[in-house]
Amino acid sequence: MKRKPLTITTLMVLGVSSLSLAEEISSVIPESRYVSVQVGATPAQRNLLESVLSVHIPKQLETIGEALAYLLHPYGLRLLKTEEALPEQALLLSLALPDPHRILDPITLLDALKLLGGESFEVTINPVTRTVSYTLKKDYQQFVSEAEIEQAVKNWTQKNQTVNHYGPVKKGESLSSIITISGLKWVTLDQRMVQVFQANPNAFFNNMNTLKKDVMLNLTPQDPAILSVSTASRFVDEQHRLWLEKKVMP
Repeated sequence: MKRKPLTITTLMVLGVSSLSLAEEISSVIPESRYVSVQVGATPAQRNLLESVLSVHIPKQLETIGEALAYLLHPYGLRLLKTEEALPEQALLLSLALPDPHRILDPITLLDALKLLGGESFEVTINPVTRTVSYTLKKDYQQFVSEAEIEQAVKNWTQKNQTVNHYGPVKKGESLSSIITISGLKWVTLDQRMVQVFQANPNAFFNNMNTLKKDVMLNLTPQDPAILSVSTASRFVDEQHRLWLEKKVMP
């Protein structure tokens, strides 16, 4: 029987299939004779927005803007600053967070961002700067005036400047995550951490990495002169070293 020659198309299909199979096989590494381990990045690692959340947003976070900052921080994302975003974004951020939206479980990060934006706002993610912003959809622009937008910007700006307390601290929350939510202005994260740590001696077990549960934190006015950037960085590094060496009594 005469064999029919393979066409270029057939060869290309076979080549792609072989390549795909090779890639699939190469991602499985035998750990023992009977056990193999799948290696490589997970879908959530490749695309942070596909991360599945199980979050209960604290009662102390009253606005949608505060809730968004709380959700984004663990994934290295942040809201676009008011001065960088369209003014209408402040309309959304300054709104009260609905109680049904406090428990997000289970839901992807992207779906959570869409949920908090509601029907009237479109969410945009910049993959380069890893920033998140919101735009008022065209069909909803008729329901708000320029004066209302200006007032929302003022309200949101004032809200960010007057966050002086946080708590009660929930299990799993850290000093760095709380400070990031409260906002940084003219100071580094390390400077702010040292400042809040020193202002709340009874809220820690002698180390800034051992924050007590159910305490209220006094977020004192930000003062960049409290410690230099390098001194604050060394202080935080030393605290971390002591914590790792278990020299801190819990």
